[in-house]
Amino acid sequence: MAKKKITINPVDTVVADTVVMDKMEAVNDIIGLKLEDMEGIGSVRLKKLYSNGIYTVDDLLGYGEESLSRMLDISWDDAKKMTSAANESLNSEDVLSSIVVSGRDYFNFRKDKIKYMTTGVEELDEITGGFETGVITEFFGAFGSGKTQFMMVACIMAQLPEEKCCLSCGQTDEEKVKFDKCECGGTWWKGGGLSHFGKPSKVIYIDTENSYRPERLFEIVCNRELIKTKPQTKTQEKKCETKEPLDEEEYEKAMQFVYNIHISRPRTSALQMLVVANLSSMISGELCKHCQKREITKESEPTHQNHPKAKDGMRLESHDFEKDITANLVILDSITGKFRKEFEGRGTLSDRQVKLSSHVRLLESVVESKNIVCLVTNQAQEALGVMGDNIRPVGGNVIGHTFTHRIYLKKPQSMSKDKITAILVDSPNKAKNEVVLELGSKGIQEPTV
Repeated sequence: MAKKKITINPVDTVVADTVVMDKMEAVNDIIGLKLEDMEGIGSVRLKKLYSNGIYTVDDLLGYGEESLSRMLDISWDDAKKMTSAANESLNSEDVLSSIVVSGRDYFNFRKDKIKYMTTGVEELDEITGGFETGVITEFFGAFGSGKTQFMMVACIMAQLPEEKCCLSCGQTDEEKVKFDKCECGGTWWKGGGLSHFGKPSKVIYIDTENSYRPERLFEIVCNRELIKTKPQTKTQEKKCETKEPLDEEEYEKAMQFVYNIHISRPRTSALQMLVVANLSSMISGELCKHCQKREITKESEPTHQNHPKAKDGMRLESHDFEKDITANLVILDSITGKFRKEFEGRGTLSDRQVKLSSHVRLLESVVESKNIVCLVTNQAQEALGVMGDNIRPVGGNVIGHTFTHRIYLKKPQSMSKDKITAILVDSPNKAKNEVVLELGSKGIQEPTV
């Protein structure tokens, strides 16, 4: 089986240890082994598997014979034959023996590979370490707890440079900075983004609850002074009025933050699963300069109806290609909303959990292979019979174990309505901790008082 190319970093490809790379490729081969490469799966069963979010051999092996027989309406023996064929497909690739790496090699591999994006709030960065690439970070909380506002700020942070620099002129000399302002008047950026100056990456925002607002994102950009803004009077500052771009050029700079957000609004859970299934090709690929169609290869030379060189649907002899800007952040807001609406009642709980499990496992595999930051929001519900704070994320252990970091957004009754508490409830490398934040003009920010 041909080796797959692995993108180590969404901005720059990092050359990692060769031994570790080979082993990681072997793991990726397992994840990416397609169902159609297996023997004994007809088109009818293949279609049913796809409709349930099962696209690879690895996905298939995540289900027992009983679940498969019920899902595909086949006998238990037929389901057993299918799982046996899946195991044989993996063993035939002779990769299972090569996926163990030494602790030293894996440590060095992660040191070069993993990056951390700032949350946009210094106090939250201290307790979380920032948003880690290659894993899924979940935000859950009640309605109005600020989940979408967090996502808005993250959309902006991802487009900012990794390095310290002036956001206006790009200079990196800190001696030319006074009071967080460059001598050119631009804002001094302390680093922590996922892009480079002048080369912002895109963001993919999967909006299942119609909560994303580009106007709000524009306001946050201006209020954080990521562009040059007009001077404000003391009265305007006191009222926390929205800042305005200094001129037309700065206005266009602010709008670029909005333009780099690519929105998907699936209306059903099935469409949501379809978006995630095609997420890998959405994250990166080549575009034809003329018709802007994605996933084009020079070898295939497909027909493009909108291509100015195409005549009467004839195949093109050549294409002009450009590398599409790679996404470095994927947001799913929210992951369970559509499933809760469509699978109501205890009788549908099992089917819902099966689909959710497949959904999050596929998302996890894409995020890991592309090494991007992935943030998901999740709805919350009250756990019956639990004393104290009984708010729990929807989905239970089926999806909970897939999320590496979990942050609970809570609105304490004793605080102002604009105050929230961000609680890190689960993380493999950080202790449980919390910080009080504020929902304000800058999105999520440190409390002003």
